[in-house]
Amino acid sequence: MSVDDRKMYPCTCSDCGKESQVPFQPIEGRDVFCKECLPKHRKPRTENRGRY
Repeated sequence: MSVDDRKMYPCTCSDCGKESQVPFQPIEGRDVFCKECLPKHRKPRTENRGRY
């Protein structure tokens, strides 16, 4: 299954209120963000992710 074939689910962005679609079933009570707002809410990645 390619990325283009994934089932998409409608949602409303919890940040800006824009109608969007996500590749997972949104869970009631959990925030969902559009692709423009998502980077603002992601945790920053660390260089050494616990590996030696």
